[in-house]
Amino acid sequence: MKLHLFIFIFLASVGCTFAQSHRNTGSYNRIGLQGRILLTAIDSDNLDIDGSEGFQGGFTTRGRLYNNWGIVYGIDFMSANVSVQGAGASQAIDNQIDYNFIGAQLNFLVSYNLIGQNLAIDFGPALLVNGKMNLKDDGQADTRIAGFSNLTGSDIEEISKINPFAVVGLTGGFENVRLTVQYQYGVTNILNGLNKQDLELIDSEARDFKGTASFISAGVVFYL
Repeated sequence: MKLHLFIFIFLASVGCTFAQSHRNTGSYNRIGLQGRILLTAIDSDNLDIDGSEGFQGGFTTRGRLYNNWGIVYGIDFMSANVSVQGAGASQAIDNQIDYNFIGAQLNFLVSYNLIGQNLAIDFGPALLVNGKMNLKDDGQADTRIAGFSNLTGSDIEEISKINPFAVVGLTGGFENVRLTVQYQYGVTNILNGLNKQDLELIDSEARDFKGTASFISAGVVFYL
């Protein structure tokens, strides 16, 4: 409930900025809609995890701060896909266990114009609030995880729900349309939620899970 209220307040502030940008045409202050292809990676010594393509899209606002400096803030909704290696897999047998998790990400970035308003570097923090890793195929719920004796696909869904990221990216193009590419690096353990599930009672090796998430995204922004 608190998250819903926070998102509502954030969207209201974006709306106020949009209204102000129309009243104050002398300054660069634009709201935009963006969509990106998202590639997810989770680096872990406990689980063999591969990323696959997902989607990210939402609202963004770019405003002038001082000289070539500006601010970029917004909210994105994402759908991320990963696969975990199942036990008994070989080159002849595909035993990947597929998961999807969705979330909302708030970002507040500093921007520096490299070439006027046509090319800028953006950097700063983002906060992802996400759900659990949901199995795409319920039939894989009992598939054993590679490297464990008893741990199965349904046992590793409860990842951490709040994850901060450090963000750096480039945005370039024209006043109304820009291309954007971005890299995000997780600064906390996204698999820490698994350490709270008493999984060692299922498998003695299922403890001390650690994982670092990262995202690479590329897409387009349409400014209104």
